[in-house]
Amino acid sequence: MNKNNADRKYLTYLAGVVFLLSLLPILYLAGIDRASGDDWGYGLLTHRAWMETHSLYQVFQAAVLTVRNYYGSWQGTWFSIFLFTLQPEVFSFEMYWIVPYIMLGLLIGSVSSFLYQVTVRFFHMALQDFLLVDIIVLFLLIQFAPSKKSSIFWYNGTAHYTVPFAMALFAIVCFMRFVQTFQIRNIVGAAVWMTLLGGTNYLAAIFGCLGFLFLGIFFYQKSRKVLWMGIPLVLEMIGLLISALAPGNERRGGETYEITAGRMLWAVIESFRAGAESILTAIRHHPLTLAAMVILAVIVWDIFRERHEGESLRFPLPGVVIFYFFGTYCAMYWPGIFAGVEVSGGVPNTIYWVSVLMMFSSILYGVGWAAGKYTSHRERNKNNIRYLYAAGIVAALVIAALGRSHIRQSTDYMCLEYILTGQADDYKAQMDQFTQLLTDDTVDEVVLPSINDWQGPLMHMPVTGNPDAWTNQKVKEFFGKQSVTAIPRQEWESGNSH
Repeated sequence: MNKNNADRKYLTYLAGVVFLLSLLPILYLAGIDRASGDDWGYGLLTHRAWMETHSLYQVFQAAVLTVRNYYGSWQGTWFSIFLFTLQPEVFSFEMYWIVPYIMLGLLIGSVSSFLYQVTVRFFHMALQDFLLVDIIVLFLLIQFAPSKKSSIFWYNGTAHYTVPFAMALFAIVCFMRFVQTFQIRNIVGAAVWMTLLGGTNYLAAIFGCLGFLFLGIFFYQKSRKVLWMGIPLVLEMIGLLISALAPGNERRGGETYEITAGRMLWAVIESFRAGAESILTAIRHHPLTLAAMVILAVIVWDIFRERHEGESLRFPLPGVVIFYFFGTYCAMYWPGIFAGVEVSGGVPNTIYWVSVLMMFSSILYGVGWAAGKYTSHRERNKNNIRYLYAAGIVAALVIAALGRSHIRQSTDYMCLEYILTGQADDYKAQMDQFTQLLTDDTVDEVVLPSINDWQGPLMHMPVTGNPDAWTNQKVKEFFGKQSVTAIPRQEWESGNSH
């Protein structure tokens, strides 16, 4: 092992320790996390089925019925709705803690599988080098997703955005494994992931589709067997068509909702404009992400410099490939622009996650091409690599210093602020009381002490003083009460002290 490899090994150890420590505040809040809002609405029928029968088959039937009801009245994303019905409190009021573990597991598992296939299986990087870049990318995805609620903590939001993002990556991994082994099981795996992906949010579905198109074009010359991956792609299109034609979409979109070729083309043009504008403002909106990308570029250059000295790696048409990655990122804006409605908090998460993967993919491909073209003098590059690292670190520090306020937007900062101020423990005590009052079988008309709707990185849609309010109605139905209302906490405590 040369000195550069040894240095990267220690850097990997350090990055690994920092990454594991960064997960602790998130996992601490897992024990405080609770269901809210849409969790109760979508989980109503499945919760009733479980409470009455404790039969998973009956729960499944209730989930299908819920999909049918919402498909006709609200939205067509049939697989997302199916997932919504299985929120943990359907089965137990003490199970919601599992949501952050599931979502972190899916993010880490899917991104790591994807990066392993790219870096180790295709570009033959050492395992320690894969771990280093994987940890940095994962840290960015977890810490700087715009909505912490919809990325990690709120089941309904994560089921519609985090889960499909992971599904798209797992499907792409199946494609990459197929072009290496041509095993039928990878076609089957991709078909399952892509079919279900067609019934989730449109951003993830488009991401999966563009990933398949890129791999199909890129590896077509290797073998025409890649055309078999057209089967999963067609299945996803069928799933998307079923979703798009849902009567509920038109009702939700209102009078302005229409599907026309002109509107689609306009949305494509606007998507490229939105993507270009976001790139130009990235130094202001995502400075720490850009700083990390500078470091990744230096690390990748060092890795590929060594690889090219021992073997030849091909990176044809770098300009075209990098533009395709940029177009994939821009495509994430398309559904929101086309629909013309206010997007939910999970949409910016998917846009950000895809931007990070596309930036890293562009670095990987562009630097790989440059390393093969400009690393003909081994000794000169060995002597200069330390200066390159120094320049990269200085550039990253300058960018990070300019955007240091962005640290306040990180997941860990928000979690620690919420924990250290005592708000987390206070929320846990109030939600325990909330559940105790609502599960009291002797009371049909429940009066609750009010709970602040701002709960840091956690989602909480409060019960209000209006018994006809949407959240009040969903809580009433989920817990089987005649009415549910909230009054100021001081008033409630005063009334219960007598």
